[in-house]
Amino acid sequence: MGFTPNSHFVNRSIISALSIVNFSFFIIHVCRSFLLNLLMPLLSIDRNTVWVGVSRCSDISESQAESYRVLLSDEENARNKRFRFSHDRHRDLIARALLRCALGDELEIAPERLVFEKGRHGKPQLVSIDAEEKGLSWNSKPILNSGLEFNLSHAADWVVVALAPHKVGIDVEYTSRKNDVLAIADRYFFGAEIEELFSFSKSEQRERFFDYWTLKEAYMKARGEGISLGLSNFGFSLANAAGISINMKPCLKDKSEDWQFVCISPQAEYRLAIALNQKRKATIVCEEVIPLVSRKKAAWHLA
Repeated sequence: MGFTPNSHFVNRSIISALSIVNFSFFIIHVCRSFLLNLLMPLLSIDRNTVWVGVSRCSDISESQAESYRVLLSDEENARNKRFRFSHDRHRDLIARALLRCALGDELEIAPERLVFEKGRHGKPQLVSIDAEEKGLSWNSKPILNSGLEFNLSHAADWVVVALAPHKVGIDVEYTSRKNDVLAIADRYFFGAEIEELFSFSKSEQRERFFDYWTLKEAYMKARGEGISLGLSNFGFSLANAAGISINMKPCLKDKSEDWQFVCISPQAEYRLAIALNQKRKATIVCEEVIPLVSRKKAAWHLA
């Protein structure tokens, strides 16, 4: 008579084996994070520094991106799986990992332990890890007092994140997209902004549109109020010899002199803008990043 294994015993054996596998993956992840911290220094953002990280999705394999799932919350993973197209899922995994690893490096907190909640206007913010563990409702969780602001953007192959000690917004746009961008400007731009845009030669207008648009997006994101600010309530001037300036309507209750802006084309077909709520001219440090793998200085001209 052959031996017939007890089903309960088999189930327990399978569970034990799976637990060992999961624990092994956890140990590998912890050791890998420890080694990376030794090899890659902390970001060390001081009171006058903006750190910008860029990840190119085409540089990161599908298997590498999938490995980032261990860093994401259950909610983030569920949201990611709802994307219809694989390239959107791929980019989203990279975006979440880039943000979590950058914040984790600076705050010296394991990236998977960071807890995010959406604020009043939908802008993500860090909340206390202890509050999350205590199971408090979202409006009871105190903001993590990190002294660090962050913002994320993506377009086509690029994901970018900005970290700063003051309110910061970043926007990147793919300029080869097939849109009637001048019609958008005519409908949504600030009066003087439209006049300035259309004062450029016709051959320049499309490219110049992305200067204005990324700056507007960056400012709205830094304020944390998004489109509710009203696109026609503020506008930028690029023709001033002193550099980029912003004009605002009184309803915004803001001061142009409290802000500084950068707008660059770090690579053909991409435009990037940064808005920083700080009077003193900041130092901007840009790095190319593959989360959990490498960081290197980006050769961008920011003048």
